[in-house]
Amino acid sequence: MNDPVSTAHSLILPWLPSLITLLVLGIAWLFTAKIFTVQKEHGADIRYREQGTKLIFRLLGLVMLIATLPMDSELRGQLFSLIGLLASAAIALSSTSVMGNLMAGFMLRTVNSFRAGDYIEFRNELGRVSQRGLLHVEIQNETSELVTVPNLLLVQEPYNVVRSSGTVISADVSLGYDVDRRDIEAALLKALEQSELGDGFVQIRGLGDFSVTYRASGWLDEAGLLVSTRSKLRGRMLDALHEAGIEIVSPNFMNQRVLDPAGKIIPAKRHRQREKDTDGHAEGVLFNKAEITSTVDTLESKIQSLKESLKNEELDEAERDEIKAELGIRTEELEAARTIAKLESEKDRKADKDSSDE
Repeated sequence: MNDPVSTAHSLILPWLPSLITLLVLGIAWLFTAKIFTVQKEHGADIRYREQGTKLIFRLLGLVMLIATLPMDSELRGQLFSLIGLLASAAIALSSTSVMGNLMAGFMLRTVNSFRAGDYIEFRNELGRVSQRGLLHVEIQNETSELVTVPNLLLVQEPYNVVRSSGTVISADVSLGYDVDRRDIEAALLKALEQSELGDGFVQIRGLGDFSVTYRASGWLDEAGLLVSTRSKLRGRMLDALHEAGIEIVSPNFMNQRVLDPAGKIIPAKRHRQREKDTDGHAEGVLFNKAEITSTVDTLESKIQSLKESLKNEELDEAERDEIKAELGIRTEELEAARTIAKLESEKDRKADKDSSDE
């Protein structure tokens, strides 16, 4: 009669490597999931890393199980060959979709031409990058809608990125040939100065059949105010041209009313109240999700830079105290930004759940 202990031992022993492999993978995954949970609670955008980690764990688990399962070497070799064949088929069949977007995502990460919070213009539509996923990039456009762009499209087609360090703001206007260009340039330069744009200049962009096209351009240091500054510049151009007595009409201007030949098509002068400062309000409404992500990334980079500065042994005690004080302030700001990001993420998840329930 066989010993029960020996029988159990002979049955369990061949499966022991597989059980140990499953246990190690399970512990590793629980540890990784805990890290992701903590990062989510702090508002970090970890979707790209989480998706990639899950994919790696699944592939690694499958390969390790086949390598440790009690089976013949010939059968194990056939299974590995089957996996290689399926992987090759998946890459070949989905090279223009899933695998294509996956490879394009790694390429975009390697090139790193933009990050979350940057302005990007793709297919003549301006928006801010709110999320970079494993297979796509999410862009929040000028109507605050979230547009999902596959990574493959961004690799295949050109896109413009507005540098966070600053950009040139421009606005065009077409005026008649009867106005001296020097008067127009003076008015447009005044508009640039009132819009608080640096290094302003005016270009003549075209000599049309009926009008001349001018472009006023200036340097904007804070790229986050791109949308509101463009609107502000156009408003200042209107004011400056009207104050200079320059009509903004073309020969095709038509109106069904009798006009005084000596009259000018400009608004009547009136008492103007001080305009309310709304700089940044448009961006805060339109690009709220992208703005939050950008704030978190910027503060994390700033904190890292301050920590690196503290490692400088040449600093005296006063300079160290100053850096530590700023580090404390930035840390508090980062925690507040992460809290807001967490609330926004919970709001999005709740909205997605409600829509799926419907």
